[in-house]
Amino acid sequence: MRAKIVLFVVAGLVTLLGHDAAAASFGSNITMYDGSSVSGVWHGTGEDQETEPGMVGSQAWDLEGFFLKGHTLTMAGGFDFKHGVSGYSQFSMGDIFIDVNGIYGRPAAPAGYSPATGNHTYTGNFGYEFVVDLDPDSETYSVYRLNNDTARVETVAVEQNESGDTPADPSSNPWRYVEGGEEVTGFQGLTMAYYDPFGDSDANALDNGLTGGIHYALGIDLSFLTLAGYSEFVAHATMGCGNDNLMGKGTAPVPEPATLLLFGTGLIGLAGIVRRKRAGHPLS
Repeated sequence: MRAKIVLFVVAGLVTLLGHDAAAASFGSNITMYDGSSVSGVWHGTGEDQETEPGMVGSQAWDLEGFFLKGHTLTMAGGFDFKHGVSGYSQFSMGDIFIDVNGIYGRPAAPAGYSPATGNHTYTGNFGYEFVVDLDPDSETYSVYRLNNDTARVETVAVEQNESGDTPADPSSNPWRYVEGGEEVTGFQGLTMAYYDPFGDSDANALDNGLTGGIHYALGIDLSFLTLAGYSEFVAHATMGCGNDNLMGKGTAPVPEPATLLLFGTGLIGLAGIVRRKRAGHPLS
């Protein structure tokens, strides 16, 4: 009887929380202008086929967009989230930082912060109240609630990508989470939706307006926001050099009652074990 009960619970979790990585539409494109641009190819006000002014303009360094479908936030890019760019392993993909009060980036920099060449660690959160700590290699993630007193984050390596000084130009910081803050219960070691690389002719690219060649994408669950009493948010992500600052703004929906029950009983972690699905699209 116990085996039957466990199988029933697992099947229910897959139905409720499973994210089908083979689905074509990532939902609404919630990407916002990152606040930094100049005239010319690759450095304009868009995001797909855009990088920061003065930085390398190529598909391999391009973060293309944030998408929201229900409570799933998907990040897409020409940048390889697992392997980065050959020869630049030090500039790996960073984490997804989440702001919920509209104050973030350079205007909310930690005390003692000063733009400088190289990656540096600071105590502070740059105004981002949550971080989704990504581990693309294992296709898992954990969520932490950050505060300015205990959270430690690492900045991007290229000084000019730290130059934003207004909410409209927040800079590429921070790059990644280091330590501190508080674990968000039920959101530790969850499995992300990870998409095999896909080309421009693939449905994932066509349905989401992605161009430029080969694309990568991953998805995470934003239910932690509404469970904590938040809905509107700003998301930020970049790689170690800050070559492309990806920003997005959206509203997270209230989780379904059954989802709330799972969090209350601690079963959400089990959902993360069984919900991974992969796409097997050919490159084009």
